[in-house]
Amino acid sequence: MQVINLKRQASGVDPLPEAVMRALPYRLSDEIRRTGYPVIEEIRMRASRRCSLVVSGRNIMLDTVLEPREVSDILEGMCQGSLYAFSDTINQGYISLPGGVRVGVCGRAGCEGERIIGIYEISSLSVRIPHKTRPVGREICRLLHGFKYTSGVLIYSPPGIGKTTLLRSVATMLSSGAWDSDQDPLRTVVIDTRGELAFASEGSDLCLDVLSGYPRRQGIEIATRCLNAEVIICDEIGDYEEAMALVASHNCGVPLIASAHAENITQLLSRTGLRLLHEARIFGAYASIRRDGRGGFLYDITMHSECF
Repeated sequence: MQVINLKRQASGVDPLPEAVMRALPYRLSDEIRRTGYPVIEEIRMRASRRCSLVVSGRNIMLDTVLEPREVSDILEGMCQGSLYAFSDTINQGYISLPGGVRVGVCGRAGCEGERIIGIYEISSLSVRIPHKTRPVGREICRLLHGFKYTSGVLIYSPPGIGKTTLLRSVATMLSSGAWDSDQDPLRTVVIDTRGELAFASEGSDLCLDVLSGYPRRQGIEIATRCLNAEVIICDEIGDYEEAMALVASHNCGVPLIASAHAENITQLLSRTGLRLLHEARIFGAYASIRRDGRGGFLYDITMHSECF
C-alpha cells in the first residue's frame, strides 16, 4: 500500500501555487493549508459537493462545499476578471495558469453544430499542480539514441500516471546532454500547447526552444521548417490532422517524442490518427509506463516491428 506523507508544511508555506491560492475562498484555502500535505497533485472543486484533493494518487475528501456562484467566481479570478481572454481554451475544456498549472473546466456547453462556442453554468474545476521531480527518462533518451535519431518514441498510459512529468524531464536531458556524459545537447523544440509541458525547464545551459500556446500541428511545422529542430517533443497527440503534420515532419528527418492516452498497445493503435503514424513508421518504439513507487517509472517497450 502506498503511504502518504502526512508531515505538515512549514509555517507560512502554501501547498499550492499563489495563482491558485489567491483565487480560492478563504475557508477552502485555509482547510487545504490545515491538511498539512506537503505535495498536492490536484484540487477538485464541484458546485454543491465536497471539494477534494489528489495526494499520491488518492482522492482525499475535504469538508468545504462550494456554491455554484463561488465556483464561477473562482474561475473568473483565475482569469483575472476576463473570461473572454481565456474563452478559446475554456471552450476546449481548460485554462493555463503561471507555473505550468492547468485547470480543467466543466459546465454546460453552448454549441453550433459540432463546434463549442461557449461554456456556461460552470459546475466544476480540476486544478493540476506540476511539481519538480528528480530526473527521469534516461530509458527514453537511450531508445532515441539507439534509433540514431531517425525514429521517435511514443509514451502511453492511462491519464494521471505522469506522462507530462516524464516528457518534461526528457526534454531537459536531451537539450542538455545530461542523460549521458558522452552526448552533446540536441536542438530540442517543445510544443507546449497547454502551457504546462515546459514547466521547470529552467537553465541557461539548455539547447531548448518552447513554442508556448501553439496548436500542435502549426507548432510541429514551425519546429521543423523554421527552428531546425533535431528532436520535437509534444503532449497528447492522436488527432488525424496532427498526424498528417507529424508525417510531414518525419519526412524531413526530425524524430518525435510524444504521449497519448491508452490502456494498452491494441487500444493505442486502434485510433485512426495513431494508426496513420504507425503505418508511416514515425515511432520506432511504444513505451507503456507505470509508477515505480520511488518517484520514477517502469517501462514496457514494444518495438515497431513487434506490433501487429
